[in-house]
Amino acid sequence: MAEALLEAAFENLNSLLQNELSTLFGIRSKAEKLSTTLNLIKAVLEDAEKKQLTDRSIQVWLQQLKDAVYVLDDILDECSIESNRLKGSSAFKPNNIIFRHNIGKRLKDITSRFDEIADMKNKFLLQAGVTGKEMTVDVAEWRQTSSIIAEPKVYGREDDKEKIVKFLTNQARDSDFLSVYPIVGLGGVGKTTLTQLVYNDPRVSTTNFHTKIWVCVSEVFSVKRILCSIIESIKSEKCVALDLDVIQRKVQEQLQGKRFLLVLDDVWNKNEELKFGFSQEKWNQLKSVLSSGSKGSSCLVSTRDDVVASIMGTCHAHHLCGLSENECWLLFKQYAFGHDREEQVELVEIGKHIAKKCGGLPLAAQALGGLMHSRSGEKEWLEIKDSRIWDSPRDNYILPALRLSYTYLTPTLKQCFTFCAMFPKDTEILKKELIHLWMAHGFISSRKNLEVEDVGCMIWNELCQKSFFQDIKMDEDSGDISFKMHDLVMILLNQ
Repeated sequence: MAEALLEAAFENLNSLLQNELSTLFGIRSKAEKLSTTLNLIKAVLEDAEKKQLTDRSIQVWLQQLKDAVYVLDDILDECSIESNRLKGSSAFKPNNIIFRHNIGKRLKDITSRFDEIADMKNKFLLQAGVTGKEMTVDVAEWRQTSSIIAEPKVYGREDDKEKIVKFLTNQARDSDFLSVYPIVGLGGVGKTTLTQLVYNDPRVSTTNFHTKIWVCVSEVFSVKRILCSIIESIKSEKCVALDLDVIQRKVQEQLQGKRFLLVLDDVWNKNEELKFGFSQEKWNQLKSVLSSGSKGSSCLVSTRDDVVASIMGTCHAHHLCGLSENECWLLFKQYAFGHDREEQVELVEIGKHIAKKCGGLPLAAQALGGLMHSRSGEKEWLEIKDSRIWDSPRDNYILPALRLSYTYLTPTLKQCFTFCAMFPKDTEILKKELIHLWMAHGFISSRKNLEVEDVGCMIWNELCQKSFFQDIKMDEDSGDISFKMHDLVMILLNQ
């Protein structure tokens, strides 16, 4: 992604400026000017990464930026190679003079290209330094969820639903303390839909729970907003903005002596890029209020992050996998043909190939199926089957869920994660080998009490906890850990 690539280019450019040969090459002033331009672009990148989810023109701008960064990277690599070659030799040999002239011209050209990109950012009204501090407590409309099941029919989740319902009606029912069941998975894998299925199951009714509450949390874990949502759900009236203490007591009154089921959907962990996400402190504050419920009270939590699950959960997290190829096809077919359209034989076979592109993600199957519903001809279906549909303008509703996961990674995580794009699709990647590659490229370094390999392990674990890796296996003999990247995650990285 653009931010991680630009960060790497910055490091290489700074290395060049610190090298005395940059003066000898006659390119120091050009490199310093370029560095200033890159800083201006870098300042608005975070805002651009977020706005591209709904703005195709910003996606194009970011792609132009990435293309320019690749060219710059090649130039800087050549400078590094030439710098090593010149050690101990004269810079005024004819070949070296020609190199200085060529590299100076190329650096001037790429600087002009970055100047144009920097000028273009102004028309998008991108803001510098957008951070979590500026995030609203309210959930963006396109991110909001509810307890109502939107799909006509849900495929492939019966076993998952049964397991959770059984937990709520048996194990949790006998507990004197609040039971918290976390559901963890990649964005778009169907965590919210599964939670809706459980929430609306007849066995999870008012006979088992006195009250049920659904709260869409999203990136900002606001204890006050969650408590207000609980009051609004129970009393069916607007919660007046009061002091936190007053709201806490009101919720305690409403939950006192009641066995409740609370859903906290789409919980995000706090980090340096997401200042107002979930934290242990906030959870303790909320849990102290929820403890006023009676025996058997439960909470379902959906999240992309294993760290959230480990802090909140009172049982093992339920890791939600993708759908099978057949289940993905059935879901795709439901949206592509609907109830009012005959299944044409020639389209069915093409459709099954298209459904495979979804990689088991229900969100992708729905988006692709909906797209095909308006296409009736065999040629139109073949066009989608044989194209990289994800590169089209339509991707702003196919991949936003995955982009969000990337947006809130720290700069180091972004750089290490983006590097994974070098591996071909379906490659079984060795954890140890990947960490060594990160080390070789200078993405990670040792810390005060940690060797560089230990830092690499920490970064790998964080990416794994955020559900980016799948098919994780350990070799019984060597103990080596291997994993794969989901197809759509690879497409996201290569955009």
